[in-house]
Amino acid sequence: MKILVISKNSQLYSSARLLAEAQSLGLESKHQDIYQSSHWRENERSSSTVVFNRYSGILFDDYDLQLCQSWKNKGSLILNPIEELQIFRDKLSSHIFLNNLELSCIPTRAIRGALSREEIEEVIDFNDIPGQCPNEYIIKPTRSNKGLGMSLCRGIDSLYTQLESYYHFGDQRFIIQPRMRGIREYRLFFIEDQIIGAFEKHAKRQDEFRLNAQRSECFAIEPENLSEELISFFQTIRRNTHLFYGGIDILETENQFFILEVNPCPGFETLEEVCKVNVAKELISRVHQSMVN
Repeated sequence: MKILVISKNSQLYSSARLLAEAQSLGLESKHQDIYQSSHWRENERSSSTVVFNRYSGILFDDYDLQLCQSWKNKGSLILNPIEELQIFRDKLSSHIFLNNLELSCIPTRAIRGALSREEIEEVIDFNDIPGQCPNEYIIKPTRSNKGLGMSLCRGIDSLYTQLESYYHFGDQRFIIQPRMRGIREYRLFFIEDQIIGAFEKHAKRQDEFRLNAQRSECFAIEPENLSEELISFFQTIRRNTHLFYGGIDILETENQFFILEVNPCPGFETLEEVCKVNVAKELISRVHQSMVN
């Protein structure tokens, strides 16, 4: 089995770990940044049996998916599946998918074109949502990671001013959500039908509205100790996708749980550090076992 890891840099933690574990298992492996050194043509094929696509899609360029589709057509196994990488790398597409599963999602809006202040008030009708911070809104780029590019707006005037600026800059690739008064966030990491690790995140600062791992204190949770509510999110995702592995982010408020994101290209540095799980080895070993069988 030959393994190819495609990502921006071979020294990125998750890419480096996959390469190291493949080598430790005696498997041929290599790295390629396809945005710097590759080409596409009809009937393009990869010499690798398995391709780990570690691009998050934040460049708003899906060339990686197009190239992977050609490799898949010629027999390579692409992880994760291309169709679901396409859905989940975009926050609006992801929300539409998850909302259609009738999961508990934070209400979301998207806007195109110029709107008056009155029209904004009509569209942004986040009234009486349990757990909402009154008159606080979060703008998220449809493609981003680690909380980068997010804006917090306090009051409809602040929101209107920000949206007006985005319109005049000619970039409205964002979603708008109410800010929720969260108690904590959870990250579940799964491979196939098993949650192999989980941790909860608590904000380091009381005013922090972005709870990615770098801005949080993280505490491991044994998968068998996860609540039924958290496990039910995972079970729904497993029934309705073909993801080989992924991360699920869930927000807990005083009133309920909300699914925030399904990440088809999750980093696993924090998981390996906090939960003491060798994620890279699990991924490589399970892929190898499935190919052998």
